[in-house]
Amino acid sequence: MVGSVSGVSLSFACPALDGSKGNFVFISIIMLILLFTLPLQAQQTGTISGFITDAKSAEPLPYVNVMLKGTQRGTTTDQRGYYVIQRLAPGTYTVTVSYIGYETIGQEIGVAADLDVRVDLALTPEDVAMREVVVTADRTRFEKSVEISRVNLSARDLEVVPAFVEADVFRSIQMLPGVVAQNDFSAALVVRGGSPDENLILLDGVEVYNPYHFGGVFSAFNTDAVANAEFQAGGFPVRYGGRLSSVLEIQTKEGSPAGGKLGKWWPFREYFDVSKGNVNVSLLSSKIFLEGPIKNGGWVFSARRTYFDQVVKMLHSLSDTIPELPYYFYDFQGKIHTQLNAKNRLDLNGYRGSDDLTLNFSSGGGDRSTQEIGLNWVWGNQTQSAALKTVLKPHLFIESVVATSIYQFTVGLTQAVTDTNGNRSESRFDIKNRVDDLTLSERLDWKVNENHRVQGGLEYKLLDFNFSFEQDGTLFLDNTDSPNLLSAYLQDTWSVGALLNLQLGLRSTKYSQSDRIWTDIRGGFKYRFLENTAFKFSMGTFTQFIFTTNNDDAVLRIVDFWLPVPDYLDPQRAWHFIAGLEHWIGNANQVSMEVYYKPYLNILDSNPIQTVYNQTDDYISGTGRAYGFETIWKRGAGRINGWLSYTYSKVEKEIDLDSDGQIDASQGEIYPPKYDKRHNFKAVVNYDLNEKNRFGISWTISSGQPYTPVVGKMFGGSQGGDWLVAYLNQTDISGNRNSALFPYYNRGDVSWSRKIGWFGLDGEFQFQVLNALNHFNVLLYQWDFSTMPVQVTARSMFPITPTVGVNFNF
Repeated sequence: MVGSVSGVSLSFACPALDGSKGNFVFISIIMLILLFTLPLQAQQTGTISGFITDAKSAEPLPYVNVMLKGTQRGTTTDQRGYYVIQRLAPGTYTVTVSYIGYETIGQEIGVAADLDVRVDLALTPEDVAMREVVVTADRTRFEKSVEISRVNLSARDLEVVPAFVEADVFRSIQMLPGVVAQNDFSAALVVRGGSPDENLILLDGVEVYNPYHFGGVFSAFNTDAVANAEFQAGGFPVRYGGRLSSVLEIQTKEGSPAGGKLGKWWPFREYFDVSKGNVNVSLLSSKIFLEGPIKNGGWVFSARRTYFDQVVKMLHSLSDTIPELPYYFYDFQGKIHTQLNAKNRLDLNGYRGSDDLTLNFSSGGGDRSTQEIGLNWVWGNQTQSAALKTVLKPHLFIESVVATSIYQFTVGLTQAVTDTNGNRSESRFDIKNRVDDLTLSERLDWKVNENHRVQGGLEYKLLDFNFSFEQDGTLFLDNTDSPNLLSAYLQDTWSVGALLNLQLGLRSTKYSQSDRIWTDIRGGFKYRFLENTAFKFSMGTFTQFIFTTNNDDAVLRIVDFWLPVPDYLDPQRAWHFIAGLEHWIGNANQVSMEVYYKPYLNILDSNPIQTVYNQTDDYISGTGRAYGFETIWKRGAGRINGWLSYTYSKVEKEIDLDSDGQIDASQGEIYPPKYDKRHNFKAVVNYDLNEKNRFGISWTISSGQPYTPVVGKMFGGSQGGDWLVAYLNQTDISGNRNSALFPYYNRGDVSWSRKIGWFGLDGEFQFQVLNALNHFNVLLYQWDFSTMPVQVTARSMFPITPTVGVNFNF
């Protein structure tokens, strides 16, 4: 790799990727060189740099054109809205900033030798649909970015996709090509054949371990607080580590700078004010979102709570035939940012969400003993982070982050028996599982020039996994595992002329429960061989050090059971090979096609023949492969917008389940996972009828889901006593794992929203119908062997389900 710093040339020879400590040390040395030598380089020229933001929302504007009038010099802003133009001869320049949907502005700037000029500008939105602004950013990203399999969903994209009860980040992602939903009751993401635990979910840069509510029906994030969601289905760069399949990074809004809602009576409006907010009320939940300015910054707060418990309780009071459902969830999300000075900004982020399920049963009474059973199940996530973002030099950006993430669930089961004499005995069982994550990271972003960018970082992650079982105050099991990971990465991105972009990255990780350093190398390029058409390619290795022990064949996935990879097994690893074409028709229509091949070098599964006394046979290793073809046509502007997509995919695992040293397909050791759906067609279409009315359709038609069939029954019982006892117990005889298919899946959701003005407030009325055709989509089969012939009953997913809601802005 070759780089230049103010005329000084630095050349580095990359060591062999043999997994040795040399790779880790190499990256660390390069970062130290960058940190300590860059500020010392003498400058004979000047620099102009700054941030471009939206004047109303304070959100950073990516891919804005920043040009020096009358010259050929210019650049575009990055994801932070930051730009820098270096090596300018002393003189006076006019900085012109343009972006479709915003007023073009210009400002005259004087540049002197050895002078860094900071010019932060806020652009005022014009009367142009915000969708056109998103399209413009996508088009510029197509021309400048190397990263493959990447989709950016704006806040508006998330709002217009029909969803259950309310807009949902994960439900929107599930409508993209290459992403499969396990069933209607799960918002978990299955990306290009990978299980849900292979996805890295980040909220403001902090890892979230169980990002769902209600067993996966809802995602854990309130979309009102989301500025954008960036999803990468494969080939993601080395700044992301620890997962095999995909990355979903969610950014919280900044907080609007315009204040005044609290009025002149508020004496502290210079330090804290409210700019706007909204309240949303639907059949099953309510939520509130507020934002505003603080001194030199802004703040955001959102809260949400369901009232399943209250609605069902009311219905139960009207009719005893309606059972109670004492379940609810809530979440809070907040952000504060402040500009400490011209070079330093501090961000504070926080999230807390929890689900609570309480059930009570009783039986007996009268002349029999009374038995009471109580269940209380609580699970949720909590994250906090502090990020100091420093512009050390105009071309050198550093971000220092400390973050914590906690995921836990507790199950309390109480059993009480009262005999006919009034004597009462009681027993209590408590199961607890908790994951604590403390992460310290340092990220460096060096803009060598307008065509060359170097990024690097160091990350230390201290994990703590605890599982305990307690009965009546006595602790019977208390397992704690506390591994740590130390990672370093370096990535170089070049633009070779206007048509070719290259990217190469290296990431090394020392996992405390392994003797070696694990190194991933990833690279890719995009070649724009026509003005509107580009060929893109990416390949690399990916390593994962933690995993979940959930059964992939389970119908519902309520909580996740996370564990570190044990020291007797290697971490999970996979390759990504991705190639594709991207073509733009004008500035609003985008067509993309990609093929991918993902061989799994090592995956983990529960050992079906594990023994109680052997602590090193709980899990076994295997291999696998996933490959497929994806295409999407996306129209981003106009009264009719949305996307159409088709995916062909195949997933297969090979695991020696009987540990005989051989893979035997006839024994079910080569099998497709339950989420292997061969064909998927998806459509998301929005129609803006006029300024007040908008209609939407989201439709999915896919191959049936694999399942393990029951092919017979086996009678068995006690060897003693009457011979009839042998026929009292029946056991299913299963066929090969996931060797049969449910019927095809067909679900179409429709929505209608209308802008309203009630009680002096602007708002929106929302009406949605899930599964509008009431198609019977099979969730599972149940076999009844008590009849002859055997009866098979199919249970369905969501039937036709209408929902209504109203949203008020203030």
